[in-house]
Amino acid sequence: MRVVPVLFPCDLGHHHRGEYRAGGERGAPDVLLDLLEGEGVRLGRPRTVPVEVPSEPDDPEAHLKFDGPLSAALQALAEVVESVNADADLPLVLGGDHTTMCGHVLGHSGRHQAGIGLAVLADARADLASPAPPVYDDAPRLKKDPEVTRDGGAARMALAGALRLAGDSTEFGRTMQASAVQAKLTSVVGVRASPWAQMRRLEKTAGFEGWTMERLELDGEAAYRSMLTRHLSAGPIVLSIDVGGLDPHLMHAVREPVTDGLDWSFLKRTLEQCLPHVDRILGIDICEVDPSQDGGAQNSLTRFAETVSPFLKRLTR
Repeated sequence: MRVVPVLFPCDLGHHHRGEYRAGGERGAPDVLLDLLEGEGVRLGRPRTVPVEVPSEPDDPEAHLKFDGPLSAALQALAEVVESVNADADLPLVLGGDHTTMCGHVLGHSGRHQAGIGLAVLADARADLASPAPPVYDDAPRLKKDPEVTRDGGAARMALAGALRLAGDSTEFGRTMQASAVQAKLTSVVGVRASPWAQMRRLEKTAGFEGWTMERLELDGEAAYRSMLTRHLSAGPIVLSIDVGGLDPHLMHAVREPVTDGLDWSFLKRTLEQCLPHVDRILGIDICEVDPSQDGGAQNSLTRFAETVSPFLKRLTR
């Protein structure tokens, strides 16, 4: 089995009040590929998914920004992932923002319509927002009103999209209805950002395993690993690493860092736990990396590559 890198330079999940500005996530796939190859990871020939950027600003009041271009990009990613699978290879999707995960799971869903699992190995936020009127800086309303969202950025809707909870009012929501991700086989670890009312409402009904840092500390890492083993054993499953779930004191290359988080050893042990179940792993994606925040030496990105490389090397043997 070859591990084939799929480069997806998409940053359409973020915006500035409807205005597109190229973010650091757009250059992340190339940087990650160079670092992983520098660690000696043997990879297949890279596949690149072109992502067209909007030429005009979106409506600041749009419930989901860049809906059309984003949906087209996700469908293009899904097609490439599906073609990698057709060659009996494993896709390593090196993406931009967290919408990467949406296109990734879509690429596996056609072959596995009975259902797939999803293990988000690190994420500071549950990303359960959904299209709704944006309120931007009105924090009190965002905290209390479940009928509004922060800014309509799709990066905060990634998990809702994967679980088909983004509704059908947008092209993104309709596109994600084809996702085969099953909530009972889905877990997210590293969550600690305070969710707004809209997210809290979905958390109560979504049915996935949410592991906040508080829960991880109270229940213990062994309890988390037992749950993850059950999901891996049930398979097939997609692995997703949102680097925003790592402690920002360790991982600097993040656009919106959140205090606290997982450490390198936790990520390494979790990846090692997945190795006995490699036959059930459909693919891996890495997202929300912003190299522009890491400084010229790229110290934290280098450490990240050192952490995940042993796992990837085992996959390519």
